[in-house]
Amino acid sequence: MSNLPTKTEKSPKEEYNNIPVYYCKECLSLKVMRVIGMEEACYCDDCGCTVIEQTSIEEWKQLYRKKHGFTYLNSTY
Repeated sequence: MSNLPTKTEKSPKEEYNNIPVYYCKECLSLKVMRVIGMEEACYCDDCGCTVIEQTSIEEWKQLYRKKHGFTYLNSTY
């Protein structure tokens, strides 16, 4: 009858937000690039750092706000 998710189902936004993000440990940029032919080799396209971490988007948003003093992503979609 309704297309709204039940309590056991996740909304598409919740499912999307559960996908881990890769970010630069140095500047917290999400512009992580892979080196062609070397699947394990990644670097930050903003600062060139090769220390790449993985976390949830919510945790990344908290890290970014703590480091830079403002929220990068607009959470009111």
